[in-house]
Amino acid sequence: MLATRFLVTAALGFAFAGPGAAVTLVPDNVYAAPQQLVAIDGERRLNLYCVGSGEPAIVLEAGAGNGMVTWRFVQSEIGKFTRVCAYDRAGLGFSDAAERPSDLGNMTEDLARLVAAAGVVKPFVLVGHSLGGQIAVLYATMHPDDLAGMVLVDPGFANDLEALQAQLPEGARSAIQDAMTRALNFKRACLELARAGKLASLATSAARGCINVNDDPNRLDAALRQLARRQLQDPKVWEAQASEMAAFVPEGDHLDTDSAELDASTFAFGHKPLIVLSRGVDEGGPGVPPDALARVEAAWRAGHAALATCSTQGVHIVVPNSRHYVQIDEPAAVIDAVRRAVLAVRGK
Repeated sequence: MLATRFLVTAALGFAFAGPGAAVTLVPDNVYAAPQQLVAIDGERRLNLYCVGSGEPAIVLEAGAGNGMVTWRFVQSEIGKFTRVCAYDRAGLGFSDAAERPSDLGNMTEDLARLVAAAGVVKPFVLVGHSLGGQIAVLYATMHPDDLAGMVLVDPGFANDLEALQAQLPEGARSAIQDAMTRALNFKRACLELARAGKLASLATSAARGCINVNDDPNRLDAALRQLARRQLQDPKVWEAQASEMAAFVPEGDHLDTDSAELDASTFAFGHKPLIVLSRGVDEGGPGVPPDALARVEAAWRAGHAALATCSTQGVHIVVPNSRHYVQIDEPAAVIDAVRRAVLAVRGK
């Protein structure tokens, strides 16, 4: 049974700190200007930021629409015990615009080119949040020798939408997909406004809605909120966000591009350390009615438990008090999971 993969955190020796636990944040100025612009495809560059020293190196892969700022609560702490790098995917942050669709295959290829061009020492540990978890899984199937271990943070998984919607009441089975389609249409509308230069003047409620970052789950401070608003005026950011989302939202009855790419691969992680973290707070997601919340969350965590079985060293942990952005709500849980993977690779 999948339920047997659920483990109590105390049994693993983890001591998760609460949301207010002190951590060393990455300084705001790191996100206010490009760091290391790495050419990965001709003159096309991705923005990379690395700190610390030691092996195995850690590479942080953000969730959909997120740049490397999503790791600001954990990167400095990880850098105290090994080398750790975060980056902005194509079109996001200070990276150059994408030149092809932002589906899993293309984003995985970008990551492979980035670590090669930047000289990241292999094998490394790949840490992926949400959509980044799916990128990590596909990377493991395409470049297995590159990876020494993996940490997946409340990750998406192949056909997750189908698994979640199967838990919804009859007559509402497409509720999550419908909500995602509305969100995708919103991003496309914001893209058109950005292309028309209408996100700078904020003359309309639609324009103001596009650059509203007050509810950003990354808990941006005032300076980073101001930076985010400026970046959201750039069409390349909306192009990237819309393209990423279009790849995982099904069109009608057709399987979404990302799930099709995952279905065409086989994830087997052998004896390498694999830690899968699930949120502990029931969120459900857009379109989920309250009476289906518990079933949807159980299906979400069951998908994570299944991922953990892909390694003989696979561990599945539900992190108390965390929502989807575990690295923001409970950064110590992510830091400790990465440390556990590093020590396992080092044989300690």
